Amino acid sequence: MAAQRIPRTMVAVDPPRVLVVADGEDSARAVAALLGGELAAGVRLCVRPDHAVAEAQASAAEVIVLALPSLAVVEHDAPALHASRLPASAAPTLIALCDAASVGAAAPLCRQGVIDDYVQHFPAPLDEHRLATSVRLAARIAAAGGAGITMSRVAAAPAPSQRRPVVVVVEDDQALHALMAAMLAPDVELVFESDGAAALERIHAIGPDLVLMDVGLPGSDGVAITEQIKSSPALASIPVVMLTGEARFETLMRSMEAGAADFIVKPFTRDALVAKLGKFLPAVA
Repeated sequence: MAAQRIPRTMVAVDPPRVLVVADGEDSARAVAALLGGELAAGVRLCVRPDHAVAEAQASAAEVIVLALPSLAVVEHDAPALHASRLPASAAPTLIALCDAASVGAAAPLCRQGVIDDYVQHFPAPLDEHRLATSVRLAARIAAAGGAGITMSRVAAAPAPSQRRPVVVVVEDDQALHALMAAMLAPDVELVFESDGAAALERIHAIGPDLVLMDVGLPGSDGVAITEQIKSSPALASIPVVMLTGEARFETLMRSMEAGAADFIVKPFTRDALVAKLGKFLPAVA
């Protein structure tokens, strides 16, 4: 399915319905405090994981944040939570919190669709805005996409088996070029561009399977370039994943309104990058 542009008229005004599932009241409240701000009004707490499905149905949760003792518990509970949707509604988006040691295990669960996203949180977040931004992104996809569209289930058409998928990376950091090449070889053919105008020409010329777009480019704006891609009938179906050094609400708002399909926060691990690309490029594993 092609990445979907989210028109301004489809942006939800009401806070998303968020269920925080934890194994105790202190943990649940600590996670809810991280969301804060305008999200707080839509947050409901579940301090008994065995009651999570009933709570998800009662609250018609759009996003479920799982702050559970281990990813094994998350993996066990996730299928029932995904199936907890009410009639004529989309399945809730599942976001698992994990510590640094569990990130490597969380990424495959995301690729497999067991969970929809994961955030490294314990003992300290990599980015203070990361969890709130993930919840906002999930809510916007749910508001705009209709039934069944959630973060790990937005998929592009399979790439032909005889070739590797082509990804244009619009990023001016040469060290990151080398790192991404090492992370993704030999599964993906990477085309690097450091200049926004040149990148747009290259995208028109080769029609890649996906674009990784840095938000902040020298003399350019990655969000504006994304908007140009999405305004072109020949390019609009290409998923654009934003690369950003900070997961701030303003950046998310602009990126999603421009038509971006997802984002990844720098610095990232290979597992995190592969998990993001695997949503749109089935050949990436």
